Amino acid sequence: MPAPASSSPAPRPTAAPPSPADAHPAGPHRRRPVGVAGPGRALLAAAALAGLLTAVVVPPSTAATRLVVEPTPTSTPTPTPSPTAEPTADPTPTVTPTPQPTVDPTVAPTEPAPDATPPPGPGAANDWAEAALTPDDGLLFGASVARGAHASVDAAVSAFEASVGRKLDVHRWYSLWDELPSTPLTTTVQRGRTPLLSVSSKRIDGTKISWSAVASGAHDAQIVQHAAAVKALRVPMYVSFQHEPDYSPGFGDATAYRAAFRHYVEVFRAQGVTNAVWTWIVTPTPFSPYATVTADALYPGDDVVDQIALDAYNWFGCAANGQTVWSSMSRTASAFRAFGQAHGKELIIAEWGSVEDPAVPGRKAAWLRESMATLASWPEVTAVLYFHHHGSCSWFVDSTPSSLEAFADIADAPAAHTRPSAFLQASTTHGTAPLAVTFDASRSSGTGGGAGENVASWSLTYGDGTTDGGTGAPPAVLAHVFAPGDHTARLTVTDTEGVTSTDSVAITAAELPTGTLDQKDVTDTSATLYAWVDLHGYAGTVRFDWGRTTEYLGGSSTVAVPAVAYVKTVSQPVAGIPVGSAYHWRATITSPAGTTVLTRSFETAGPPTSSNQYTAGSTSTSTTFKAQVHPHRLTTTAWIEWGPTTALGTSSPVTTVPGLTYEKTVASNLVTGLAPRTTYYYRVVAKSALGMLYGPVRTFTTPR
Repeated sequence: MPAPASSSPAPRPTAAPPSPADAHPAGPHRRRPVGVAGPGRALLAAAALAGLLTAVVVPPSTAATRLVVEPTPTSTPTPTPSPTAEPTADPTPTVTPTPQPTVDPTVAPTEPAPDATPPPGPGAANDWAEAALTPDDGLLFGASVARGAHASVDAAVSAFEASVGRKLDVHRWYSLWDELPSTPLTTTVQRGRTPLLSVSSKRIDGTKISWSAVASGAHDAQIVQHAAAVKALRVPMYVSFQHEPDYSPGFGDATAYRAAFRHYVEVFRAQGVTNAVWTWIVTPTPFSPYATVTADALYPGDDVVDQIALDAYNWFGCAANGQTVWSSMSRTASAFRAFGQAHGKELIIAEWGSVEDPAVPGRKAAWLRESMATLASWPEVTAVLYFHHHGSCSWFVDSTPSSLEAFADIADAPAAHTRPSAFLQASTTHGTAPLAVTFDASRSSGTGGGAGENVASWSLTYGDGTTDGGTGAPPAVLAHVFAPGDHTARLTVTDTEGVTSTDSVAITAAELPTGTLDQKDVTDTSATLYAWVDLHGYAGTVRFDWGRTTEYLGGSSTVAVPAVAYVKTVSQPVAGIPVGSAYHWRATITSPAGTTVLTRSFETAGPPTSSNQYTAGSTSTSTTFKAQVHPHRLTTTAWIEWGPTTALGTSSPVTTVPGLTYEKTVASNLVTGLAPRTTYYYRVVAKSALGMLYGPVRTFTTPR
């Protein structure tokens, strides 16, 4: 998403929508591929998306006859040399970049991605992939979803889907140059969503790779890795190089961009990638007659672009230098539409959104409904993806209840249901075995139907050898108890046209983590906390908390534990502990099965102390002087001093107390020769490397 375009020197023109006769100009327009009838083409698309090895066509006359169709590889021209000189920056305004999600290490693929790609050769055509992503009528419905406070990208997308009442057809994913392959991409494919992947030539560390450098072939090794990652997903998907080049300063000029885009596509083709539908994504700015860099200047060419996409927003003054008028989708996107028609290309709205109008409640909700009606009426538009983020402005669909209701309504519209959608929701995905899970499959749908509509049959395999199934819409409550282990619950729905869709949810049922604690290397001001943990083969974390009390306010740290099949040792050094003090700590061990909390306490090294001094076995002429001495982890020498006055004067033999963590009794020998009915004075004395203890002088009077 770009920063808002300036409203000067003049507002963008509003192009009149073309007449129906102009809707499909001459050229390679592929809204319905030649030789594939409507129902058959729909089945071809769904078969590819469902992970079949071959595309399948069912003639309209019978759904029982299936014809296997495989694309024929074609040769790819040898890439031509590209410019190598460093370009100058595009004269575009400073922008707020579209959020770029990072890799989520916490989500792991549950199983290999479905195998939908026919075996390709170098340069093989991607017509089958484009056909799979081009509905006969209506459009694919998708979004880019902010992760927010969710544990993973998939968790955020799943929560978004639950709030709008349907599964997304398309999930937009932004990748920096060195982020591929990406686990969230694999996960979204396994959930049955189509990725729209936008790859930026910017590294995670912020370094920009110039477009001329990309075009020169200097970064082909990385592009080959990108190609391998896309090819490995084995499903048709949209791929875009450097979306919004009109708002990407510091990478190069329009000539360099075109060359970079072309070279990027050529490297993919040379690697035999046929599942990529090449998508060129810009903002409305290049289509304006006042544009400094025009769409024609940026367009890479019909031979390397399959579909043209727009990021379209109703800014309404929400950002500096942005448009201040309330702008309809028709006004924002008409010039873009005309450009696409001129090139005979299908169109995508790759991002769209609106802010609220504080003065007119419900205006955004109306804008959402009107925008969807406009886009659904344009036959060139094959997909729309909402931008559910707070970028330059707040574009969230749930900014108000009325906006969320409107979005849920348009998401449920028949025009947004161009293929069947298996939608499986689980009450929980991990926990302690045996794990009870309730599944809801009722929001699944068939082609052209809303939740629960147009579904002929369904089946749910739980991944443990058991299966449920039936005819008609799947139910909202499917209860199952999982034994220990990793399971993949897979829902398959078949619609009334005989087309299938799948969704899968990974379930982990495990034993609670266990562990033992101890502290080592304890000094007067430091210690190392140790936890020996068993997560029973799963990855997890150990959180250490410590302090002088059981509120554990001294500090905390979290250590990652890898998935290993043995007891793992984790440790945490702690410094700055007060000398000779009691210290408390706990370890919170977390795995997919749940959480176990263990606690422990210890004392740091310090000078010796004594809690008690006393006499024992006393007679009128004898006694034994004793004391409890705590060495506080250090070797300590101790003795008793006594005498008939406070000057004392007599000492017992020295006792050596080892560096214990508890008190030890120190005693004089039996002292004899005392006078009856006489008062004597005594005390304990102890010494270690950290200090000297002189106990308080106590008195003892011999009996008669």
